[in-house]
Amino acid sequence: MIVRGWGWRRLATTALALIGGALLAVIAGTYWFGPGDDLAYWLAAQRLAAGAPVYLIGEAAFAPFAYHYPPVLAQALAPFTSVVSTVGYLVVFRVCEVLTLWYLAGRRMLQMLALIAFLPVAVELRFENVHLFMALGIVLGLRRWPWLFSVGAVVKLSPGLGIVYLALRRRWRDAAIAAVVGLGIVGVSFIADPQLWQAWLGSIQGRADITGNSLLPVPYAVRAGAGLALVVAGGVLGRRRGELLLVAAITIANPNLALNGFAVLAAAVPIWLAGPAGLGEPEASNGTREHAVTEVSSALPT
Repeated sequence: MIVRGWGWRRLATTALALIGGALLAVIAGTYWFGPGDDLAYWLAAQRLAAGAPVYLIGEAAFAPFAYHYPPVLAQALAPFTSVVSTVGYLVVFRVCEVLTLWYLAGRRMLQMLALIAFLPVAVELRFENVHLFMALGIVLGLRRWPWLFSVGAVVKLSPGLGIVYLALRRRWRDAAIAAVVGLGIVGVSFIADPQLWQAWLGSIQGRADITGNSLLPVPYAVRAGAGLALVVAGGVLGRRRGELLLVAAITIANPNLALNGFAVLAAAVPIWLAGPAGLGEPEASNGTREHAVTEVSSALPT
């Protein structure tokens, strides 16, 4: 029998929140006393600032905290390495992760804890990669800032599929903004240090057929093709269904698709809550689109 005043949704949300809260407590109380994947970005930035090689070769390229991303992230962080301590950086990174998750959950604490019960999200908080930020970039890219797809693409490549989606939906202005911003970022980065880009291209050469630490035992080139096919289908469908396919496409085409890589799917929560029009369609404009997630989530049990 359901307790008076408590619907099954509230009971389910509360139960998941208890699980998620317990997982967060374990992660914060154990793993957050040491670094996660985010240390790789900081170490790369420190090496760049010190004039040392950013991309390691041979066996060292697969050692813990090796840096495999395009140069932009290391270049962006390098100036801060002289004024921010490593501990300070790790603390800020973790705070940003939690705030991102809170936003994706409709800015409601109970729903945020319930979302941590989704195992890839919990694992992402434990390993501290950029997948929750990718999810946030999808949501905000669809809603109001399309250039975030380019920002994500210069780190993890697959968010660039969002630009393809915008073009397929004939959101020409948004697609153009995203493309110009992306080209501008890459152009400035390349002009600043062309040799660094050559080093990155050399470090990833011949990896298209490598499965890496992906849970899907298929070469990356195949996953990238599947992601493109999904985004084309999403572009045809549009609205909420199309946006959900975009989330799936960016997730599948992620270069390293370990368990925490599926945390990108957290972007599906605000898209689903936005209703049939989704986040970025004309039906959701004129102020409605901007507040859709908050309005719908406020109707959820707390």
